[in-house]
Order: sequence, then C-alpha cells, then structure tokens
Amino acid sequence: MQTWTKTCTLSVIHPIVNEFLHIGDLFLDIETTGLSRTNHQIYLIGIAALVDHNIITVNQFFADQLTDEANLLSALLLFMQEHSIQRILTFNGNRFDLPFLTARANIHQIPISFDSYERFDIYQEVRKRKNYLQLQSYRQKSLEQFLGICREDLYSGGDLIKVYLQYTKHPTPEAVHLLQLHNYEDLLGMPNLLAVFAYERLFSSTICNCIGEKNTYFELDGTDCEELLITCTLPFQLPGTISCQHPVSKTYIHAYDQTLRLRIPLCQHLARLYYSDYKNYYYIPSEGISIHKSVADIYDKSLREKATPENCYTTVEISDTFLHSAQLSEFASHVLRYFL
Repeated sequence: MQTWTKTCTLSVIHPIVNEFLHIGDLFLDIETTGLSRTNHQIYLIGIAALVDHNIITVNQFFADQLTDEANLLSALLLFMQEHSIQRILTFNGNRFDLPFLTARANIHQIPISFDSYERFDIYQEVRKRKNYLQLQSYRQKSLEQFLGICREDLYSGGDLIKVYLQYTKHPTPEAVHLLQLHNYEDLLGMPNLLAVFAYERLFSSTICNCIGEKNTYFELDGTDCEELLITCTLPFQLPGTISCQHPVSKTYIHAYDQTLRLRIPLCQHLARLYYSDYKNYYYIPSEGISIHKSVADIYDKSLREKATPENCYTTVEISDTFLHSAQLSEFASHVLRYFL
C-alpha cells in the first residue's frame, strides 16, 4: 500500500463556497475495480479534510495489489478515529462510495461506520435543482465544466479500471500518476462544486432594481405574440451563465455575472402568475380561474375541479403603471420562486 499526503490552499471560485464549508468537513471519494460490492474491490481511497479556513489536507491510500484492500480500509478507519470529523461530503456517495466502503469493510471485519456523521451528497442535492439547472449531464466533470472548473485529468473512473489492473501486473510511474491524479482532482473539485448553490440564492431571493418593457414579435407561422421583458441587476455574482425555460409557465431565464433577464409570455397584456402549491387550489373551468381551498365553498362542487400545475394561476395586467412600480420586482421574485 502507498499513502500520499498533500496540504494545499483551496482556491475558491465563488464566495458562497466559504459559506458551505466548515472545519471538520471531510470530502471522500473511492476508486474501484467495478460496481459490485461483492465481486469488485477498492483500490484507492481519497479523503480531503478542511483543517483551516481555506487549507485542505488530502490523503490518498492506494493498493499496489488487490490484496491491499484491507490495509486501505484500516488506514481510513484510523484517520477517522484520530480526527474530529463532523460532516462527510461526497459526490453520489450515499448511493455508491459509502455503501461500497461499508460492504467491503464488513467482508474484512473492519468496524467502519458512517452512521454517526452528518452527510452531504453533492450529486443528490444538485439533482434536486434540475428544474432550473437543466444540464444534459450531472456527472462531476459535467458540473465542473458548467462552473468553469479546470482539471488536468481526462479519464473517467471506468476508463481507469483497465489502467489499474494492468498496473498490478506491470507497475509503471505513468499509471500511478493517472490513477492518483483522477482521484486527487475529484477530491479538490468537490468543494468548488458547492458554487452551484449560488443559483439557489437567485431563485429564492427578493429581486430589486428591475426594468420592464413589453415586446411584440412574430412566430414562424406569422402569429403575432407579446411578451414581458424584465432586466434586473443582482446584488451578488453568479459563478456561470444559466439559461432555462420553465416547462409550465414557459418563462425563459438568462442570467450571468450580476445580470438577470426574464422573458414572460403575455396574452392580451396579461401575464400568468403561477402558484407552486397547486394542490391547495381548485380550478373553476367556467371562469378560467383558480381559487384557494379555503374559499372554495362559494362554488358548488360540480363547478370546480382539482387544480393542476398548468391551470393554477392568476393573471396580472402588465400596464405602464405596473412597469414603473414596486410590483414589477415583486412579480419577478414570484416568477423566480416558481422554478424551485
């Protein structure tokens, strides 16, 4: 078994990362010979501990041979016993890394348990934001590319299985470098992936400094259409550009740096203001409106039906007075929260 240790200064790409990180955080990532906890083994365990405000210490335990797996697990257990760890952060670790480690530790009768630690799975948390991130892939490298995080490693974990198995037969410095680098950059990349949660602030904040205007345009079939354009200056900076359209409201968002632009469809100068808690509303087909359950008794049961995401809205008249009032910012903030 080989052990590699390196202490470095964490280069944070966005201030929100510092809000998430705390002394006692431990980033963890493993490399395995396959996906089966029974038939495959761990050949590299990487951990990165935040030891100061922006100082991180990386330890990597590497198996020169498959028979070294128990030694890797023992090294991890010793580290966890000797250090004050409060939270374990992983990328898809709740489904893969931690269960895999537990299963392999049980096979070797090594008492590793993660039950007493707080856990934060970056992958699972990011997937919850699919509604507005709308990325083609949520793999770690895809998120790093989206956030502008650069890395030297060009391989996937799957690609490196063959490299490792070949290494156990014919060890070379080049193979070790590739195996170590991939795990090392996965570990150092994880803290900066937390920058993606800056977008949560965008969609949950009260937006001010808004300028609105109505615009008309023609569809390809010649249909005359109208839309509301809103431009806002944000009080914080975003880590990268985001462009998305809500599947129900059809509102389109383009945001970058400290600039936010919204395109909202209009119908006869009216904008739809959707409610996310549609299960608490009824839809009145005869009037084309949605009302809260608390006042639904004014309509006979035969005249109402359960609201759906598509029809649970009220309308707002987009007049010149509205465009030059505080209502514009309130409206923009509500539209953004609907993406959550």
